[in-house]
Amino acid sequence: MYKKRINKAIEHGIDFLVENQLDSGEFPTTAASTQQMNGGYLYNSPLVTSFVLYSIKGLRHSKLNKMTEKALCFLLGEQENGGIWRTHTKKNPYHRDLKLPPDLDDISAISYILKLYGVPFDDNNDLIRNNLNGTNQYLTWIEPPFENEVDCVVNANVLLYLGENDPHICSHINKVIRENLAFSRWYPDKLSFYYIVSRAFENGITSLGNNKVTIIGEILSRQSIDGSFGNDLESAFALNILHNFDFAGDAVETGTNYLIDKQNTDGSWNLCVFYSGFKMFYGSKALTTALALEALKKYLHRTI
Repeated sequence: MYKKRINKAIEHGIDFLVENQLDSGEFPTTAASTQQMNGGYLYNSPLVTSFVLYSIKGLRHSKLNKMTEKALCFLLGEQENGGIWRTHTKKNPYHRDLKLPPDLDDISAISYILKLYGVPFDDNNDLIRNNLNGTNQYLTWIEPPFENEVDCVVNANVLLYLGENDPHICSHINKVIRENLAFSRWYPDKLSFYYIVSRAFENGITSLGNNKVTIIGEILSRQSIDGSFGNDLESAFALNILHNFDFAGDAVETGTNYLIDKQNTDGSWNLCVFYSGFKMFYGSKALTTALALEALKKYLHRTI
């Protein structure tokens, strides 16, 4: 009965993603001026689509093939010469009016997904490797007109794409976790950071698992009596992190039950803040939904 309930939730979530996907293949991002995401509007960006494609990888459903192909074509179409992507799409007004420089977060996250799905794209390894600072940490922006920065989320995504247990970067990220230091300017919730770290760990960056006991303990301490770990996105992040670090226990059971109960009638999970910047907040119902589906998929694979 429980397996049927989870499979029904997954199928309903897939239906939402199919209906929510734009004609271009993009999964929409919402931008808003408040953390409650009130009065949000469509912000065309490739990053969310890359995360959706990661989360649904391994799900089996006839509707996913066309949806996935459209999304991959969208990401490939947003590539600039040399394997470059930006935080906004080519049709986003920011591209025309502001034109933020390329960043390693989008470049690495999207490149990894294209590589994961076997889609050829321009070689950008040298571009990435040449964007190190004096202490061998990757800088976020490529040739920005403003001060650059080292961001742990960005660095974890770079390691995931390159497939490297770089000792300098892993040591820095592990220290940030161990000492509870500032980890990102762009990702406000620590669970997004831990998810990126655990995702890299799950895919071979094993040095980023040095603090998994600390991370697991912190996540368990966030769980409420109803099984949630915060809002829908935070709960999905938390469950995926626990799965990625191979944790099994009552917290996963109650958290999974909570997640299923929170699914909306249209198959989605709620819009929540994923990242922020320039006095704006960004999230996506498609992203929350895909991460919830990832957590349900991993629960099935591990327990049934």
